[in-house]
Amino acid sequence: MSYLDKPMNRESFFEHISSMSTSHQTQTRIALDWFEKFNLGKFSKSMDVVVRDSLAQKYDNPQKHQTNLYNLLQDFIKYLTQMGHDPSTIRGNFNLVKNYLNWYGFEIYAESVKSRLKFPKKIEEEAYPLTVDDIKKILDNSIEKRKALYLFLTSTGCRISEALQLRKRDLDFSYDRILVNIAGKYTKTKKPRKTFVTKEAEGYLTPILNKIKDDDLIFGTNENVLKSKHNEEDNFTRMRIRAGLHDLRYDNGIHKITLHTFRSWFVSKCNRVDSDLGNALAGHQRYMKRYNRFTTEELCELFIKAEKSLSVYDNFDAEEYDMKLAKMEAKLEQETLHNNELESKLTQFETIQEEMLKMIDIIKSTKPSKQNHMGSGI
Repeated sequence: MSYLDKPMNRESFFEHISSMSTSHQTQTRIALDWFEKFNLGKFSKSMDVVVRDSLAQKYDNPQKHQTNLYNLLQDFIKYLTQMGHDPSTIRGNFNLVKNYLNWYGFEIYAESVKSRLKFPKKIEEEAYPLTVDDIKKILDNSIEKRKALYLFLTSTGCRISEALQLRKRDLDFSYDRILVNIAGKYTKTKKPRKTFVTKEAEGYLTPILNKIKDDDLIFGTNENVLKSKHNEEDNFTRMRIRAGLHDLRYDNGIHKITLHTFRSWFVSKCNRVDSDLGNALAGHQRYMKRYNRFTTEELCELFIKAEKSLSVYDNFDAEEYDMKLAKMEAKLEQETLHNNELESKLTQFETIQEEMLKMIDIIKSTKPSKQNHMGSGI
């Protein structure tokens, strides 16, 4: 064994991905744990043994190796399906295991995966439209700090993991609304972005900010964001039960209202003001480029236009307003048509009246006078 050689095992792989996010490393551990369970159940051998034997076959019998490898991967997909995993979770776990196998020395390409493997298809369901009443139930069953957190999520479009990493120094108070500077190290895409806080959310946020220092976490309870996130998810589950929203589920059992639902609420409300504003402030890359040319002041002005729709206790439902306005305009249009008809009839009546008066005048002017009749008789 050369002094350059490193052992090919899980520990070496996690050293290899140590620069990746903590979340990515955790999800990889979970995926490899499932692959370990699968191999123990199917072959009564550890993952390391199965992987090593399969790689040896790659050089001893390449053709057989390819067939056996993709049979192995297909069986793993079936195993995850039987264990009740959601199709998107199966895809995610498979891709993380594939990363490990490719690092180990396998050559699993996207084209081969597409042509040789079958994944369960996700059954699409209509997304649940979060309502103002739902949010009020959530807030009414939460302590003050979590009211501030939930209103912050609805008014900024932040992911829960982003909000839990924010510190007081990430807020800028020099604009008409509090500016939130979300650093790239906090975001899923690793790109920084800006968003704003509504006046309503600011009212709940200010008491928290007054008690902390610039470097303190605003909402996070732990420097480890995963622990902090799991803590908030547990609290949200208990709150959902208190609020009577726990049984709202899709057919696949997933809850209709989660911490991520607040983000969807934000995007839909802001997009009504400007078609892609919500997506851009929420950090969807394909929409952000359009707003890169806007100054912070201009973005703030757009945000303020959406603020009424984002408020919960002082909510202004733009869609409902538009419907009412449309009904009023339709009614006004009908009344205008009716008035036009009346005006037309009145005009016709006045024309007829004028013509009758003219006829009367003509009759009067052509009728012989009494004096003329007497003169002609002499």
